Amino acid sequence: MQNVAEAIEEVNLIKKVIDRTQNDFSRIASFFISIGIINTVTCLLYVTVFQIIKRMDHVEYAVWMLFRGLNYISVSGYVVLFFIYRHKLKNRNNALSLSMINIWGTLLIGGEAFRIFFSVVNFGEQNVYFYQKTLTFLFPVIGCLVLGFVIQDKLIQWAAFLIAILYMLLSGMGIEIKVGSMLGNNVNVGIGSILTGIIVSAGMILLGIHLKRKGER
Repeated sequence: MQNVAEAIEEVNLIKKVIDRTQNDFSRIASFFISIGIINTVTCLLYVTVFQIIKRMDHVEYAVWMLFRGLNYISVSGYVVLFFIYRHKLKNRNNALSLSMINIWGTLLIGGEAFRIFFSVVNFGEQNVYFYQKTLTFLFPVIGCLVLGFVIQDKLIQWAAFLIAILYMLLSGMGIEIKVGSMLGNNVNVGIGSILTGIIVSAGMILLGIHLKRKGER
């Protein structure tokens, strides 16, 4: 009878471990942290190259193409991270986390693909800018909402809702901040775009830290 009781206890313990493994979203915490780091590095590169161009009397073609090509760094990083974490989670049999990686990979890579598409196709300069900045903001927020609902985390849900409302308010105001000048022309950035940059860099890092702590409880 003692052996039977010990066996039942061990089975229950194994079941708890399996359930925790299947639902432990802390395993994808480093994915979001890595996404935030990639976007932070991309922003820093933009600032660095922009400062170099500002000091040039004549912008070399190679430098200008480098500046224009920086937006491909993020999408390349998304693709690499997506396949790395998808492979890891497949081996660990974590179905729910794997589904979330698939959703986030689709949103992030798809959002960048649409952004590049609108920059190539001629819809008019103003329309292209609107589509690009809207998609860059919208896809990560949708991902946060889906994640918050799936793991039933009200903090993530409310944060995503409040950020969406804040973005609409700021974009509606049409406020632009001068970040410098290039070849005699002022370079202004909308405050909504600045908020988007904060979300996809610092916001993703904070999301990863939150999931990591949630999994350690």
